[in-house]
Amino acid sequence: MRDIKAIESVVADGLANQGYEVVDLIVQNQGSKKLFQFFVDKEGGINLDDVEKASRLIDSIIEMENLIEGAYILEASSPGIKRVLKKPEHFKKFIGQRAKITLKQMIENRANFTGLIAGANETEMTLDDGTTQFKFKYEDIKKANLDPVLEF
Repeated sequence: MRDIKAIESVVADGLANQGYEVVDLIVQNQGSKKLFQFFVDKEGGINLDDVEKASRLIDSIIEMENLIEGAYILEASSPGIKRVLKKPEHFKKFIGQRAKITLKQMIENRANFTGLIAGANETEMTLDDGTTQFKFKYEDIKKANLDPVLEF
């Protein structure tokens, strides 16, 4: 099996030709098999038919490129409302949205920050927690997700 980044890259390139984006790939052991969970999106959002089509495309790409040896389980899903933010484009797309950021190292005695994405460029993003604006370099971010407030 190729490394996870290589698999994600090859699949992402193939899906991009069809208008889809691989937002994230999670690989887990599932008994004697590996579970590959691809989270996909497209401009304007993704629906169930899109997820089904993306799943078939991913399966075809994996088989054609011989990316995974042996038995595996493939899942495709939308990124969901608490979608992961990994690339500068993700942060730029969601400026004004609420996000939760976990840093690799603590600053000001904390590693978790929640607030609105106030800005983003190619190297860093700005998070506004209502009282302070924090600038975080992407390389210092361990995990970032949208964190919408759900009102019922």
